[in-house]
Formats: sequence, structure tokens, C-alpha cells
Amino acid sequence: MNLLQMSFTGAVMILAVTVIRALAINKVPKKTFLVLWGIALVRLMIPFSLPSWFSIYSLWNREMPTEGMNTAAGTLIPVIPAGYQAATPHNTVGPMANVSAPEIIWILGCVLCAFFFVAAYWKSYKEFQMSLPVRNDGIEKWLETHPTRRTITVRQSSLVSSPLTYGVIHPVILLPKTTVWNNEETLHYVLTHELVHIKRFDIITKVVLAVALCIHWFNPLVWVMYVLANRDIELSCDETVIRQFGENTRAAYAKVLISMEETRSGFTPLCNNFSRNAIEERITAIMKTRKTTVVSLVLAAVIVAGTTTVFATSALAESKDSMNTNYYDAETSGGLLISYTDDNGDMYYVFEDENTTWTMSAEEFERQHPSPVIEWWTYDEYKNWLDNERESLQEMIGEKSWTASQGEFVWTQEMVDETIAEYEKMLQDIKDGMMYSRTVDGETDIMVGYDPKYISSSFGYELFVTLENGEEKLFGPYETHSELHAAVESFCNDQVKLGNMNQSEAREIVSQCVQN
Repeated sequence: MNLLQMSFTGAVMILAVTVIRALAINKVPKKTFLVLWGIALVRLMIPFSLPSWFSIYSLWNREMPTEGMNTAAGTLIPVIPAGYQAATPHNTVGPMANVSAPEIIWILGCVLCAFFFVAAYWKSYKEFQMSLPVRNDGIEKWLETHPTRRTITVRQSSLVSSPLTYGVIHPVILLPKTTVWNNEETLHYVLTHELVHIKRFDIITKVVLAVALCIHWFNPLVWVMYVLANRDIELSCDETVIRQFGENTRAAYAKVLISMEETRSGFTPLCNNFSRNAIEERITAIMKTRKTTVVSLVLAAVIVAGTTTVFATSALAESKDSMNTNYYDAETSGGLLISYTDDNGDMYYVFEDENTTWTMSAEEFERQHPSPVIEWWTYDEYKNWLDNERESLQEMIGEKSWTASQGEFVWTQEMVDETIAEYEKMLQDIKDGMMYSRTVDGETDIMVGYDPKYISSSFGYELFVTLENGEEKLFGPYETHSELHAAVESFCNDQVKLGNMNQSEAREIVSQCVQN
């Protein structure tokens, strides 16, 4: 899965979460959406996913055409192993390929986004270093009644106008210098809210969100996720504070939010800011906060499980049970491809590996995987071509050339020597029996190669049957007919004992083995 695929599947997940959030934001615990945003982050950052029958991508699953051609002991190879093409010098690819223009744009975008976040955090951090510790009996008492494994420091600064938290190992709660220190109710609300951030390591969550945004800066839905996920972090903290103090404190807590919003701080992207997010949404959520019920928990579980299964998984056809993806590719599947002719003279191809068995007529096989028309190099032909090519390459020294991957370059003696060395190696391979294509379907930009000594043929006995339950079974190939008969008879006896087959079906299958 490449970056664009990760970004697309992540965007689908984000869109689903955004819609569900709009419909159920006040009906389920706010942690529900933090879990969903976490799953969306995994989809954006990890290049694989589990397959599912219920994945939305199953709707888009289509048969993919097989690229290239595979033989029993060889696969498509590049024209020149070291990276040069065997066509003309103008189509030559140099040993080092330049980064493409889209990749350069993406890298620049990543760097700019990262610079923005780092610069904003560094500016805030320098301001935070100018803060002073708070000496207040109420705060000291609150810290004593809220012990944590990490030492929490409360500081004040005239450079901030609303509470915030920064630091992971040594967390700091930074309060405005204008805080009314004798208002214990407000202080308890604010400090408890920031304590929830600290206990949940929300700063790390914000960093991961920022990293995802830097990587997928070109995806507008990732920006949506960044904004909404930060809001939901605050909403979840608000919900936790209300449940700690009781539902009768909702109005008082909302007033604290309003007072803080009137003097909110500037942009602090990697800090937990008490009042950064949409104040109206937070107040609405606070006033609608209710005691968690079994129904809301069940609904939350259904939302998480359903959304993950449908939008965060891949189509099951991407798994090993897919029929249409390289099912006869010996290099990747490790299976066995056999052709046979039935009693009517019709040819069929049978593929079998550890998990599946497939049958396809020769006509269907040829239609889906047409055999290319290949003209092979002979030793003398390739030698004559190489003699002429040596002279042509020497004449190219100092001249400019261009390829899509390398761009414009100037031929040097070193590049010519490397190219000729590769050509001479191929000439020796042909002399040793290796087969290289001169043209494939009349084209010279693809070369097919294989070594005949790795291709062998053998005679054997096999039997292919379709059971009454629809299961297809291939026996063999075996070196002797008696081995085939013994295997079929043993299989049928076992199936009869297990109750999967009756005696008449077993006798019919064994009789087919005798007839063959």
C-alpha cells in the first residue's frame, strides 16, 4: 500500500467518523470518537490493514489484469539488470534515478508543515520558560490531593491568557498571571481539566496528529481530522471533569469556559489549551452531559466495531483467497499449474496450492492471459548487434540524452563502459543457454528471460474430481497409476468414515481412477 492509497483509505475513514460524529456527538461517551480518530490515524500511518467481508472496499473490488508474463522458472526481467535499457542510447536509464516532481512537491510540503509546527511550538516554549512558579496554598493543597507518578508543576505567566499544559515527562500547568487565585472553585475546574490532559498523555496524541498532518498535508480531510480530533480531546476532558464534580456543576463549569474564552491565548499547536476549540460546541456538550448508561456504552461499542469493520479494513479479495491475483504465478503463490486434456479432447489448466484449487479452460486461460509473441536472440545475432552497439555508444560520449526517470544527462566513458559490460554479460548468458527476447509482441522496450535448465517436464498420473458438495479436489500427479489409485481410495475411505461421503459416491470416484 503506497502513500496515496493510505491517504485515500484514511480519508474514507475520516469522512465516516465525521458523519457519525455529527449525528452522535452528544449520544455516546466522547472517548468513542477519540478511539475512532485513533483508528483513522492507524489507517493513515500503517501501510496495511486486515481484510473483512464487510469492508466497503469489497464493493469496489474488481478483477485486476495480470501484469507481464511468468514462466515456470522465470519472470519478466528488466532490459538491462544494472538499470540501462537495451534499446537505443536515447532510451537509456542511468544508474541513479532522480526523485520525481510529485515526490519533490510532497517533500517540500512535509518540510513546510513540520517547520510551521516546530516554529510555533518553539516560540511558545521560549515564552513558557519565562513563567514563574506559583506559591498558593489552594494550589498546593490541590496538588497534594491529586498525586501522580509524574511531578506536576503549576506556573504563571503574563504571556498567556488562558490555562494550558505542556511537557510530557515533567508536565507543567501554566496559568495566566491574571488568574483569581482565591477563587477555589474556578481553580479546581481548571486544574482538574488540565490534569485529565496530563494523565491521558494528550500532548503525545497531538504530536501524532501533527505528524499525520505533515505527511498527508495534501489531503483536506486530514486537516478536518486534525481540527475535530483536537476538539474531541477537549470535549472528552470536559466530560470527565463534569462526571468527577457531578452533573449539577455543568452550569458553573460552562461559565468558567466562557470567561476563559474571552481572553483566550494564541495558537499553541502541541500544547493542551483550555479554551482553544469551538466554545459553543463545548458548552452545548457540557450542558448535555448525562450519566453513562448501558445503552450509550452499547451504542458506542457498535459504532466503533461497525465503523472499523466497514471503513478501516480492506476487501477480503486482497487476501490469499483471491482467485484473480497471480493465481498461477509460481514466483509468488508457490502453487502448481497443470494442464490436462479430458476425454473430449478439451484442454484445461488446473492450479493448486495449500489452500485452493482452480480450473480454467484453455480458451478462457488464453483470453485472460494471452501468450505474447516472442522473438528470441540467437548468440550470433546478439553478438553482431553488440559489435555495432559498441561503436554507437562510443560516439555518444559527451552528448546529451534524456530519460523519464533520470532527466537530462551527458554520456561519459564510465557510463558507456558500464553499459557495454552489461551487454557482454548478457552475451555470455546466451552462450551458456540463457534465453533473452529480442522483441515481445513486436516491441523492444520489454525483455523476457529464462534459463531452460531450470525448466523440466515429467509424466505423471492425476485425477481431478468435483464432489457432490461442490468442492474440487486434485489428486497427483503421481509417478505410477497404482500410487494414484491408492491415494484416491484412501481419501474416499476417510471421507466415508467422517460422514462426508456415502459409499456410492466413493465407489464412483474410485471407478474414475480405474478408468483413467
